[in-house]
Amino acid sequence: MSQQTATTEKTQCRYCEKELHGRTGKMFCNVDCKNNYNSRIRSVKRAEENKLFPEVIKTIKNNYRILLGYNLSRLTENEYITINKDELRSKGFDHRYCTGASIDTEQKLWKCCFTFCWHENEESLTFTHAPHLNSKNHFHQ
Repeated sequence: MSQQTATTEKTQCRYCEKELHGRTGKMFCNVDCKNNYNSRIRSVKRAEENKLFPEVIKTIKNNYRILLGYNLSRLTENEYITINKDELRSKGFDHRYCTGASIDTEQKLWKCCFTFCWHENEESLTFTHAPHLNSKNHFHQ
């Protein structure tokens, strides 16, 4: 009678590739490896999706990231901050693209990048945090 020897297949962590011990079907050696692996997968998927986005969407996303750096959301109603156009341009901000626009009672055109809105001066842009201005039906007469 011949004896069959069971071969034990050694599995490795999908992230760090260390040998796994314990239950059958285990894929990661710990929670950190599992989280890091899944973060890497999401990052790759996001990068692939971003390749498909039109340039205007990429520009608006970049504008939003730049404006977040100025902490504009801390501004209260009727508070404004003026930023030089050259400074914004040097960071990659493109004021031609926006997510909405509104004309105020003084006939100033306010462009918005989500909740951050600005009107254009000769050398600068004046910003406020005004989520209500980004409504597609919000034009004053």
